[in-house]
Amino acid sequence: MKSTDISNKAWAVWFTGLPGSGKSKLSKLVYDMLADEGITCKRIELDTIRKKYATNPEYTDRERDLVYKKLVDFAAEKVQNGINVIIDASAHKLLYRKYARKKIQRFVEVMIKCPLSVCIERESKRKKGHVVSQMYLRALERKQKGSKFEGLGKVIGVDVPYEENPSAEIIIDSSKNSAEQNALTVKKALLKYLKPK
Repeated sequence: MKSTDISNKAWAVWFTGLPGSGKSKLSKLVYDMLADEGITCKRIELDTIRKKYATNPEYTDRERDLVYKKLVDFAAEKVQNGINVIIDASAHKLLYRKYARKKIQRFVEVMIKCPLSVCIERESKRKKGHVVSQMYLRALERKQKGSKFEGLGKVIGVDVPYEENPSAEIIIDSSKNSAEQNALTVKKALLKYLKPK
């Protein structure tokens, strides 16, 4: 397919939201849609960075601060080298995304809103993945009954809040419309935001 030059300078797009909000699926769909337009980019998942800097993750605030800093620095380096980047990471603290904005000139935040109840339902159906199985249900049980679960750190949305950004360039409610429809909406918006000025 003919290449569509939407940028004469590399960029980064960060898909952020609660675990289970659908950001990974959405980012993959958008990645494929951009590829169909002839736009190449690299997808970076937080788990890849975490494995390098936290071999036995405890999901503490200190650990997350370190891992997110490394994630942003890695993405910024790719962008500086002319590589477009898609970041797939919850980034529950707004300061992580603000740090990315400081480091990366051409930056777009795609914030995925989704009711916690929907995220819990989706996550509870997962058999395998990057997160601890039954993460939300276990975190809620721990909070209500004091139960202990080995390897379960602070869970975003239950133990620590997710900080929304009402000024994000693109905001999608993943509980509405299909993932494919939402991905098409995001792709169209990105083509507008990232085109040469």
